[in-house]
Amino acid sequence: MAMGSLFPRLPDEIGFECLLRVELNSHHNLRCVCKSWNAALKNPRFYQERKRLKISEQRICMAQKIDGNWDIVVYDLEKNSCKSLPPIPQLIYGTCHCHVVKQKLILIGNTFRAGGGNCLLLYDFACSKWREGAGMPDWRERFASAADEERGLIYVGGGFNCRFGLTSASVYNVEEDRWDLLPNMNSCMDGFTGVFADSKFYVMDHRFYVMENHYRTTEVFDSYTRSWKTIENRFNSVSVCLFDRLYCFSGMGLIEYDYRQDKWNIVETFPTEDWHFIVFAVVVRHNIFICILDRIRGQTFYMLRPPSERGGGGAFKWTAIEKPLGLQGSAIHAATLDL
Repeated sequence: MAMGSLFPRLPDEIGFECLLRVELNSHHNLRCVCKSWNAALKNPRFYQERKRLKISEQRICMAQKIDGNWDIVVYDLEKNSCKSLPPIPQLIYGTCHCHVVKQKLILIGNTFRAGGGNCLLLYDFACSKWREGAGMPDWRERFASAADEERGLIYVGGGFNCRFGLTSASVYNVEEDRWDLLPNMNSCMDGFTGVFADSKFYVMDHRFYVMENHYRTTEVFDSYTRSWKTIENRFNSVSVCLFDRLYCFSGMGLIEYDYRQDKWNIVETFPTEDWHFIVFAVVVRHNIFICILDRIRGQTFYMLRPPSERGGGGAFKWTAIEKPLGLQGSAIHAATLDL
């Protein structure tokens, strides 16, 4: 390797294998030991190899709002504690979506700056630094977004531009730092949530209150045919993809989408009747981590464990989780970090 000697009297390939197996919490200290170790951890291959060897560790990045300002924390499930990332270099107001792609945390939000518009900020975990990426082509609020982690893409669709709902959609390529326009959706409505599953970008209605005579629908973008279709969805949904299956949370419980029959099936009910609104849900360690806005207790957290690795047979298991230490504000958006 070109990074120099990692360990005296050891080939660099073996030294690299040793560093790969150090737990994630110690990586910051590893970078401080010497220049060669710092270079090894900054090498894109480092975290790719950890994932390939199945020794990577998962955390949850949560965007929380404190006194009107956004803060990003990394949540360690085992310790039930959060650690803040360095301060976001720009003041973001309104919407703030976060995704993790290619070992980078991507924030999409609105900033107070000349010309306005949606900004895009990236935090590189290998370098522990923020930088600004290409801004979204057009300004929007209350939009849907989802990440295709395998191909390093982030999809954005729908939303509101202060005058009317939008049908436009775009996709961001993380490695090329480039936005490309997508064909327009079939309907223009705001208040969406998004999820990427089965090579498709699903844009779903996430409004808790719905106007009379309004029919909920879901817009589906096929990334291969580059075309949209509309499917019926009667539920206000926060969605996740687990074991290549699409699950949605609604007022009725956990609902699974049957791709073949194009219909929704209720597979699990909520553990209590006090649930008011689901803020977000993310998949971590083959389980679903959920943040709920409870009418009585405010924000509460649960882990939903599937009955089997295939997501079928038996019953789901709900586990209440205490509010994570270090989470001082209201968690709004989240993404799974795998390093």
